[in-house]
Amino acid sequence: MESNKLKILINLFSTSSEKKVIVDADLNVLWSTGISIPKKLNRSDFFYDSNYENSDIGLVVELPTKSEKIFKYETNQLVCSVSVLPVLDDSQKLEGYVMTFYSFLGEIEKNINSPFAVVLKKLLRNLRNTASEIVFNTGLIDQRLEDLEEYDLIEKNSKINKVLNNALASCANFEEALIYGANDFNIILSNASDFITDLMHFVEHSARKAGVKVTYKIYSDIYLKLDYSRFMVAVMNLISNAIKYNLSENKEIFVEFKKLDDYAYLTVIDNGIGISNDKAYKVFEPFSNVNISGARESLGLSLVKKFVDKFGGAITYQTDISGTRFILKLPCVNDVDINEVNVPNTDYFKGTYSPIDIYIAKAIINEDID
Repeated sequence: MESNKLKILINLFSTSSEKKVIVDADLNVLWSTGISIPKKLNRSDFFYDSNYENSDIGLVVELPTKSEKIFKYETNQLVCSVSVLPVLDDSQKLEGYVMTFYSFLGEIEKNINSPFAVVLKKLLRNLRNTASEIVFNTGLIDQRLEDLEEYDLIEKNSKINKVLNNALASCANFEEALIYGANDFNIILSNASDFITDLMHFVEHSARKAGVKVTYKIYSDIYLKLDYSRFMVAVMNLISNAIKYNLSENKEIFVEFKKLDDYAYLTVIDNGIGISNDKAYKVFEPFSNVNISGARESLGLSLVKKFVDKFGGAITYQTDISGTRFILKLPCVNDVDINEVNVPNTDYFKGTYSPIDIYIAKAIINEDID
């Protein structure tokens, strides 16, 4: 018989669209949202995820646990990442767990080396490169059409740009999902403060052209060991959402990067409309649409969640009608050997049509709120 706390949680999550399972301390399933889960979970089906290059990949986890963990769950029917949140009674005795399963990226991991996945990766890269070149050239065409005062053609050109920007952002996110599926990371130790400062310089420039005010406060000499390309994508997904779902006439974003104890905190704050309570459960679910905009795909926040899971961090958010605040928490490296510090490759900040431009452009064209 489930405890009162577990009963309350079952009622709380009864309307959730996330893939959630509530179990007792012996891993008997008390309630689930209908995914392919047996009546009792086996401890041997849970593995440590490969968050770091020195991880014990494939090592069976030690349950019970009294702290939140990210594991990999693998059976013949299901391969996915799972967030395991313990439920404790007033005397700190374990009553059970709330587990959230993220099966989309798990399926990618399961089939990442298939011929189809290899072809898909090449197709996405070629499509993104081709679309980038076209978008750049349509921008040049716009300038010429303005000189000729061909306003009808400018409007048609703008519609083409919307389609291409959607294709670019979708390709970028799907390519990112494939990277996580293949566990293909370039993990280095670097001064993350310098990296975020450079990133925000480019964001500020791109956002200003779109009429969005961006301010930031970056504390110096914060060192992180992670994949900085993935870090950039995670931050840009948060910034893109802060623009996309903002009804304010004067859109504003504030970004802060600071260190507290052994963790770095990156905060993105907007002055938008917030996330409604009935959709708040869905924020990290792949392909969910947590707002009332016309967005067609929503892999972004699920990738941010995947990023913090991979690199030992966490993500939280606060939201109300005055805006939303997302906070990334990442473990710092305190005792830094300067000889081991590297400088991330920031070439992808620049170029004909950089990922920053892609995310900003996608955010702006999806600002239509019903």
